[in-house]
Amino acid sequence: MISARVLGPVDVSIDGNPAPAELLWRKHLGLLIYLARSPKLARTREHLVGVFWADKSESAARHSLSEALRVLRKSLGDDGLDTGAGQIHLTAGAVELDVDLFESRVAAGDLGSASELITGEFLEGLAIVDAIGFEDWVTAERRHWRQRSITVLVAHAEELLRRGGTGDAVDLARRAVALDRSSEPAAGTLMRCLALAGDRGAALEAFADYRGALREAVGAEPSGPIRDLAERIRAERVYKVAAPPIERAAPETRRAPLVGRREDLGGLLAEWQRTVAENRAALVLVAGDLGIGKSRLVEELLARARLDSATVATVRAVDGDRTFPWHGALGLARGGLLTAPGLPAAPPAALAAFG
Repeated sequence: MISARVLGPVDVSIDGNPAPAELLWRKHLGLLIYLARSPKLARTREHLVGVFWADKSESAARHSLSEALRVLRKSLGDDGLDTGAGQIHLTAGAVELDVDLFESRVAAGDLGSASELITGEFLEGLAIVDAIGFEDWVTAERRHWRQRSITVLVAHAEELLRRGGTGDAVDLARRAVALDRSSEPAAGTLMRCLALAGDRGAALEAFADYRGALREAVGAEPSGPIRDLAERIRAERVYKVAAPPIERAAPETRRAPLVGRREDLGGLLAEWQRTVAENRAALVLVAGDLGIGKSRLVEELLARARLDSATVATVRAVDGDRTFPWHGALGLARGGLLTAPGLPAAPPAALAAFG
């Protein structure tokens, strides 16, 4: 069986051994991959001649096709290739492509192992300049697999973010951006990952890079949602749940990785998403012994909520505040409530509820 890696630089092996040089000749290799990606693994001779040898006379083109089929049959075996009835047909299972394995892993929900198969563009580095039909096909395939790869890398990065795996999520998002710097999903995910890692500067640099790439590619400006995300990141700080008032908050620092709390964070984020989707309130209680990371866990949740455009207000209850009038409302105001959109227009009765 021939195995071919095509999501990146082409790599071909036969039963685990390196492929012979004649199979790796560009038109032979292109013909093999083209057939393996064709409907029902088959094409007519006339079609293949038009795709690969349209610049030659009919007799010369048919001779070149016959020579290419001889090379393929030598590697596939007599049972791997059927050339009867005017059709060139690969036997099912004769060629294994990584794109097929990729799709099966995605269908099974295994985004991690699917992401491992993405090493670059489809047929990266392979060009057959005198085969215009093949080049047109490769262009379309590259567009398809680039978008498909970005979709999976972004989905896997978001999956890791929900479990607290910020560092690995950043790597995946960078790989998505490398495939297409003008991709909004890739850029937005990278910005979120970097912001949640506490690196606002790098997140804003990612936005600037995306904006420049988009202008260069299509002469357009970023959409409203990703501009809003950039503004939220620009206004973000690494707040501490037990921090003093905002005006005395500690300067920005990188956020330390969350360790040993992925399952807990996943539960909190799921509840947060439900409250957003259902437009309802929810109460969650984070309890545990002193020093086990409760505040750090809540900080991680609040950082994600802020990036989702939520207004976050935090306040610390201490015994000394019991005799201080309006201590609750003042604490919430200092803890973030003053940044809530529309607050100046809120009726006094609504604000009184915080007292």
